[in-house]
Amino acid sequence: MEWIIFVILCLLLWLLPLPFGGNVEWAVLVLEVTVWVLFLAYIAVLSRSKSEVGARARSPVERAVLWLAILFFLTGGLQLIPLPEGLVGTISPAAHSWRQSLVIVGLFQPGKFGLQTLSLSPWASAYELIRYLTYGAFVFLLARTLNSRARITVLTVTLISAGVFQSLYGLSEFFGGTNRIFTWVNKYYSGSAFGTFVNRDHYSAFLEMLFPLSLGYFLVRSEFFSLRPGLNWRQKLARFGQEHVQKSLLFIIPPLIIGLGLFFSRCRSGIIIFIVIFFVTLIMLSVSAESERPGTEKKLVRVVVLVVLLAVVLVGIDPILERFTREGFIDKSRLLFYRHTLDLIADYPLVGCGLGTYAQAINYYLPGDPGVIVSHAHNDYLEMLAESGLIGGLSLIIAGFLAFSLSLRKWLRCRNPLAKGVGLGALMGVLAIFLHSLTDFSLRMPGNALVWLSLMVLAIKTPAVLEKEEGQP
Repeated sequence: MEWIIFVILCLLLWLLPLPFGGNVEWAVLVLEVTVWVLFLAYIAVLSRSKSEVGARARSPVERAVLWLAILFFLTGGLQLIPLPEGLVGTISPAAHSWRQSLVIVGLFQPGKFGLQTLSLSPWASAYELIRYLTYGAFVFLLARTLNSRARITVLTVTLISAGVFQSLYGLSEFFGGTNRIFTWVNKYYSGSAFGTFVNRDHYSAFLEMLFPLSLGYFLVRSEFFSLRPGLNWRQKLARFGQEHVQKSLLFIIPPLIIGLGLFFSRCRSGIIIFIVIFFVTLIMLSVSAESERPGTEKKLVRVVVLVVLLAVVLVGIDPILERFTREGFIDKSRLLFYRHTLDLIADYPLVGCGLGTYAQAINYYLPGDPGVIVSHAHNDYLEMLAESGLIGGLSLIIAGFLAFSLSLRKWLRCRNPLAKGVGLGALMGVLAIFLHSLTDFSLRMPGNALVWLSLMVLAIKTPAVLEKEEGQP
């Protein structure tokens, strides 16, 4: 039963981004129904088994992450509870005033809001809360079923193959000039590769997460984390002459394909983050105390990145340069969104305006007719703080960074070659979205959210699982 759950989770990961990044109603419904059916099946059949993962004591950091996540969900639930008008006015004066303005303009009759919710739209917040709870159930199931070397490899290959497909599909539509997502023509981003995502920035974020993982897995398959130090050039040449090492070099192809797709998305943030992650990866290889061949690994990383850049130049770098030269490095309109969002946060400081209600709340702060529909803050951190307040929003943000620090500490300690390569790739993928979320809302796409959560689970679980299999403490 456990392996069936794991396989279905992997299929969800691969298939969910196909229908427009998973950002369509029926895809979200399929995700939620599937995850909760699997969750109930797990509880009914497997919860009584004394798994080693569940039996071990959690560290203080793990407990902190868990309780912070629970606090976020409790805040989301609190937003949905009908409360007396006076209490809402005390906790969230802006929410109370917003409803009173609806009465003043005649949209609602006086006394209509005897009981009020802290959320401006409880139905929208309930919809979002269910989605976040689904993500939590997904993480729980994946963490419980990712318990062997074989499953770690399957999950890694699943994620990389999804990235390769998205890159190839996006490049084929871009260079073919058809600009389609299957049968639908995307008129909004016709000059860029976008895969099965409507927005090229979300497509770029998807590839940003998976490029480091494909690079880390290439290092694993090339056996450079386990290369014995002190070999002379003849011994190295003899090693590369071995057939299994030559075959493993085929795994250099996925990072090259994914890197090309990322560049031709023409996403400015994505390209900058690609370069940043490259340098951070080199630093990580340098500071890893257990890595016996950091020099060799860094050379390989440089080679892969340089080959990606060379391929971009050979294929045609003009469309990419055009994006930077014409539009610059910073979109000034987003700076306005950030300023107005900060005003929104100041008015709804404790519990926010309600999950999924940013588009409704922000209109009040926009001057005149903005000329566009502002549905997102283009900054996941600010949008989360606006919708969940300092209590719920900060809880979730801090939980994410604590989980990252936990996985980083485990990676620095581990010695297993597979854990070093896969863990490094997963960590860098998580970091890429931490950076991208400063300028976009890519984690609002269900396909991206599942991949990011899977990378986080992969980074945390891989060292523990593999070292336990080897009998290390």
